[in-house]
Amino acid sequence: MQRLVLTGSQNRRIGRGLSGGERKRLAFATELLTDPPLLFCDEPTTGLDSFQAMALVRLMRSLTARGTTIVCTIHQPSSDLYNMFDQLLLMADGRMAFLGAPDDALHFFHK
Repeated sequence: MQRLVLTGSQNRRIGRGLSGGERKRLAFATELLTDPPLLFCDEPTTGLDSFQAMALVRLMRSLTARGTTIVCTIHQPSSDLYNMFDQLLLMADGRMAFLGAPDDALHFFHK
């Protein structure tokens, strides 16, 4: 609850008592309860402010350090979030445009 910044809302009802960002983080937290080896996240940072988005991505990074594989989509991440990812897959028109380390993407597209 602390890592997902949910301690302040721990006694609120899920339906009407939580904000959209809190509901989003709670949904992510419930997925972690089973300690899955593979986690698919569809835009987990959408609707979160920059602080909450960074906290969520830091948590995802700590999970990958423990062996969890995480595949997620993120549209228009901030540069700080972008730099936190180990691997990047960029798509254009439904086709793979780039696969590799985020630091290599700029060099690849410059060519």
